[in-house]
Amino acid sequence: MRRASVYSATMQMNARPALPQRIVGLLRAKEFLVFYAIGLAALDLSTPLATGWLRDHRALPALAQATNSPVGDAVAGHGLAVVTLTVGYLLVSAWFTAGYLRSLLGKLHWGPRDGLQFRRVLSYVVLIALVDWGLAAGVAAAGDNLSALQALLVLQVVVNVPLLYAGYAIVASNVGLLRAISRSLRTFGANLVVSLLVLLALFEVVIVLGVIAPPTADSAPGVLPALLIHVLVWGSFSFLADVVLLSLYIDTVERGTLPPG
Repeated sequence: MRRASVYSATMQMNARPALPQRIVGLLRAKEFLVFYAIGLAALDLSTPLATGWLRDHRALPALAQATNSPVGDAVAGHGLAVVTLTVGYLLVSAWFTAGYLRSLLGKLHWGPRDGLQFRRVLSYVVLIALVDWGLAAGVAAAGDNLSALQALLVLQVVVNVPLLYAGYAIVASNVGLLRAISRSLRTFGANLVVSLLVLLALFEVVIVLGVIAPPTADSAPGVLPALLIHVLVWGSFSFLADVVLLSLYIDTVERGTLPPG
């Protein structure tokens, strides 16, 4: 009986942690990384403002209400400064995104593990930038057409499904972009309800921010508080979403639904 009880206790100690415990544990261990996520959010928000200004020198209030993207500005602006800034943004974003995801998995990092991982994360960041460009162009073309905007929102959800776990797969499983997308789809299917809830919550945050803190002031000082709120809220919520989704991804691998790499 004693040998059986010792065996049972050992099995419990070596058992895979429950998903809520994993999420809470990762959140507590990595809560300082919320500032990393806020920094990435600031980079993502400020770059289209900068490329938009370089493209046609609009004032900050007008830029804050625009739906431009750095890639779109680089293609449409045909200016060396815009192209250089966009390329620099993609490189810097990929570098720190890799570091951020590695930091969620272990100790603090400021960049990718090696050149191969950097190229893989860069391909992921570029793909997201291209998707954002297409969606931003669609929003601009839709104008005030409510039906078209609703269709674009549904399209945005659908397009983001195969990308939801791809970044985690690249860094955690050391795979390329195509395999990462395949693993992302399998992870999404294995965790359908929670994945949809997180994805829809991310879009809901964007909508709520547009309601409670719209950057509609007529002067730059009036717009800055709204932009600051957007950065802080989006960075904080994206960090929480990353903790949940990364925990789901690791849990899916440990359940055997996905191979380790």
